[in-house]
Amino acid sequence: MPGQFNNSKYSSDACNIFNEHGHITDNNNQQQQQNHHGEFDWSESTQSQILGAFFYGYLVFQIVGGRLAEMFGAKWLCAGGQAGSMLINVLTPVIARTRIYWLLVASRVVLGMFQAFILPSLYALFSKWVPDHERSTFLAFMVAGSNVGTVTTNALSGYLAEHGFAGGWPSVFYVSAIICSVWLLVWSLFITSEPTSHPCITNRELLYIKTNINGNTNSKTKLPVPWKAILLSKQFLALIIVKFCVNWSNQLFLSKLPTYLQTIFNYPIEQGMLFFGMQAGGDIVVVIDMTNNFTATVFGIANTIAYSCGFITPLVIGYIIDASPGQPRRQWSYIFYMSAAISIIGGCIFLVFGTAERQSWDRDASDNDDDNNDHHHS
Repeated sequence: MPGQFNNSKYSSDACNIFNEHGHITDNNNQQQQQNHHGEFDWSESTQSQILGAFFYGYLVFQIVGGRLAEMFGAKWLCAGGQAGSMLINVLTPVIARTRIYWLLVASRVVLGMFQAFILPSLYALFSKWVPDHERSTFLAFMVAGSNVGTVTTNALSGYLAEHGFAGGWPSVFYVSAIICSVWLLVWSLFITSEPTSHPCITNRELLYIKTNINGNTNSKTKLPVPWKAILLSKQFLALIIVKFCVNWSNQLFLSKLPTYLQTIFNYPIEQGMLFFGMQAGGDIVVVIDMTNNFTATVFGIANTIAYSCGFITPLVIGYIIDASPGQPRRQWSYIFYMSAAISIIGGCIFLVFGTAERQSWDRDASDNDDDNNDHHHS
């Protein structure tokens, strides 16, 4: 994404501000290395620290974001996350060029905090808007759109880094901010957290949505989260494990493969990517199959634990590569084999304990309310 730095050791095009320890380099050395390495000449370990800083903020606010979306609505929480991310993107070139290493790392943490609100908000939005039997399709569209954006951004970023304004690479951040501002305008005008509050929805559409969603559809009723039942659920723990395994491989750019199938094609990346689309019908959808009342919160818990590999994996990769920099092929083979083993374990656990059925801890709260209402009416 535009908010993060490229993970290639010599991929930048600008001046050498920090060495691998985050200190300012000598001016003469800086000028000499500029011709070869660019503006940010960091080792694999340093890049991993900068990339990993994003996930510290991202993990802290996942659960908070999910619960806030369920209690107060998803629209403005998601918009706030995007707006904050846009602001950090605009400031990133300025922050990087201050030559204050910790400030750059801190900006990655703050970016992660804002980003943490977005996905839980979207899950909360789906739980209110999308009928149960259509959710796999809608989530597939979300995944497809996300990856079209990733592919487009990568291609555009390469072009802007070489030919863009403001010195090349800074234009990547500015262009992404411009695109985000357009999205924010459209989102603010046309999206509502609840179907009942949308000005253009018809009574027929509203009735269809309500009758095809099992769970709490009364926005005024805020159900308490059954934390203990969720955290002790074997099915939920299996979901966390499978998401962790998938996200581990995401960090190796083998991501978004179905956990079990990716073990077959883990080494040939091109073949593995053919199975990318299957994830849209796998662990991504399981969360909203398991719960309608606490979709955003459950997603936040699972994503918090699963994305801990977001900072663990880059650090592990960096240390493995740096341990024997003269033999990169051998070191990367160790990484791929380790990823395959993790995927096998995760896939087996999910096959045994995983489920796509609505759980009892989700049924109890809403179904008891429904039973009480039915009894009252009778």
